[in-house]
Order: sequence, then C-alpha cells, then structure tokens
Amino acid sequence: MIPLAVLLLLAAPAAAQRPGCGFGLGLEALGQAQRSLGSPAGSLSEGRVMAGAAAGALGEAAGRFAGCGCTQAAGDAREAAGLAEQATAEPALERLRRLLDRAGFSARLVHERLERRGCG
Repeated sequence: MIPLAVLLLLAAPAAAQRPGCGFGLGLEALGQAQRSLGSPAGSLSEGRVMAGAAAGALGEAAGRFAGCGCTQAAGDAREAAGLAEQATAEPALERLRRLLDRAGFSARLVHERLERRGCG
C-alpha cells in the first residue's frame, strides 16, 4: 500500500494552491467587502459610498477566484457585486439598505462556502 504522504505529494495541487493565482488576495477583497457592508447606511450618500466600495472589492474577489479556477465562488461574488453596484444608483435609502443587506448576505455565503468546501 502506498503511504498517504506519497499520495498527497503526487496529487495535483488544488486551484487555490496554484502559485500566483491570487486566492489569498481574493479572500482579502471579500473580507474588505464584508467590512464595507457590515453596518447599516446612515444616509443615502453614505450608503452609495459603501456600495461602491463593496462593489469594487467584490469585483476584485470575483476576478481573483476566477483566476484560481474557483468558478462557483467567482460567480457568487460577481452576483454580490451586482447587488452592491445596483445600490450605488438607488434613489431611496430603504431600498439601498435592502440591496446592501442582500449583497452582504451573498458575500457571507461566498466566504462560508469557501471555508467549508474550499475552491472546489
């Protein structure tokens, strides 16, 4: 029987472990987006700034995850970025808050899935 250590060494590296794919930077961007979306917007202008920052960070995370071959995480982060982007043009504070809540929820789901299942 082949020892487990040898099998692990022979296995192809996971996409997130590929050198230079930027997975860690994607996680950082995802965390930045979650921090941007972590508190309710006090005003429409504040909410738009939060939404813009979150949309940019989520877009960066999506690009990094896609570059690592993490298609599910990339797609989910892109979806969250779209919600945040919508919020940047929202004329009503309550609707803006709902969009930011949905974007934050989606970002948390991406993070939780990556923690549970990794890139695959």
